[in-house]
Amino acid sequence: MEARELFKSFSENLSDKSRELLFHEFLFNDLVGINITDTRGKVLFLNDAHTRITQQSKDLYIGHTMYELEEQGIVSKSAAMEVIRTGHDYTLRQSTTDGNSFEVRGIPVCNSDGSLRMVLCLLTDVTDIVNSRKKVIEIEEYANTLKQAISGEGALVYQSTIMQKVVEKAKRIAETDVSVLISGPSGVGKEMIADIIHENSPRKDKPFIKINCAAIPENLLESELFGYEPGAFTGGNPKGKRGLIEAANGGTLLLDEIGELPLMLQSKLLRTLQARTIRHLGGTKAIKVDFRLISSTNADLMEKVQTREFRDDLYYRVNVIDIAIPPLENRRDDIPILINHFIRLFNVSYDLNKHIEPDAMQFLTQYDFPGNVRELRNIVERLMIQSSGNMITLRDAYESIDRYAGEDPSGAMASLVINNNAGLSLKEIMENYEKAILQEYIKIYKNGSELARQLKTDQSTISRKLTKYGIRY
Repeated sequence: MEARELFKSFSENLSDKSRELLFHEFLFNDLVGINITDTRGKVLFLNDAHTRITQQSKDLYIGHTMYELEEQGIVSKSAAMEVIRTGHDYTLRQSTTDGNSFEVRGIPVCNSDGSLRMVLCLLTDVTDIVNSRKKVIEIEEYANTLKQAISGEGALVYQSTIMQKVVEKAKRIAETDVSVLISGPSGVGKEMIADIIHENSPRKDKPFIKINCAAIPENLLESELFGYEPGAFTGGNPKGKRGLIEAANGGTLLLDEIGELPLMLQSKLLRTLQARTIRHLGGTKAIKVDFRLISSTNADLMEKVQTREFRDDLYYRVNVIDIAIPPLENRRDDIPILINHFIRLFNVSYDLNKHIEPDAMQFLTQYDFPGNVRELRNIVERLMIQSSGNMITLRDAYESIDRYAGEDPSGAMASLVINNNAGLSLKEIMENYEKAILQEYIKIYKNGSELARQLKTDQSTISRKLTKYGIRY
């Protein structure tokens, strides 16, 4: 027997009081929203659960037709009107203005002759289900990103033409064993370019050894690079130790911040590159090594050559091919995609669901990021943790940069709003600057008292300045 027949048989055997109690509990339940309309779509009844789920008052519905509500944009589509039009059940998914989701099922209620008597719509809050699905999709996408990063593909996030050329060059030269010097300021991703070179080279299945020449004390650097024999020096491993150059045999060696390599070790590295052999500290045996050298630096090595801090013969050995990575301020096209990348990363890391307002994105895109991608990552992480709600606002973005840069408010803003003022007088320049600051600040601070407090002045001064420059909230 069908469910409807079972229910009909069940209800007919109920007393009037039991039937009244059943329908009361159904209509006024706390979980499922109820919307009942007549055959023209006019709303006859709503329960409190409907108001909670839709976050819309009953006054918007009662006495109006669902067709009218569609026309006014109060609902995007009416399940009741579809039932009236087709005579069949109809289900759809809708969302509230704050992102909650609910499912609406319209059911025809017919007379004994089969004609439509009314339409019953049941609303079910599915926000948690939708958010869970979104989170699963986000985690799957992020897992794929991690998988790509582990395999060496997609580890570097970019979209600018200049970075496309950098990556294309890295992949092109990866096929040879030529020595490569990767240059660029700190935080631009030099190590990631080195990863791309290694992962696209014939040595990709061999070791990739990385050493930061600036991070290891000078008195330990030689033993770390070249290894040592048992008893070579006090405090060493009694069994001796092979060095990182030897560990890279068959693969790739990355010397990060090679400009910090002491002169004595520069000459020793030069001999290794020429003879393709090394000798342990305290040893006499020449050990053959075969590795591909990648060097990176944030210093001007040619300037170090001229000041005799870096050997010119070693410079030409390590700099057969140069890959220069520009700072982030010279490739602003990459900033939005990097911000979105880190937002997605930290959403997963911290179990969040945050997004960023367009104004906040535009503000961050205008910032110079002197610390490059590393600084951008830190700022986004700060925003994700400290911003309230699920939307990162312009104010959040500004205050995060202000705190990170350690500047006064006008100092942080100045780098973003001052344009080229060549040919203007000092007074005109100062007025342009003052106007630009106020124009930017009213986007963030929405009333005069708050703006005056932030700029450390009184409200009457703010009012006078806004009037002077014709600026309105």
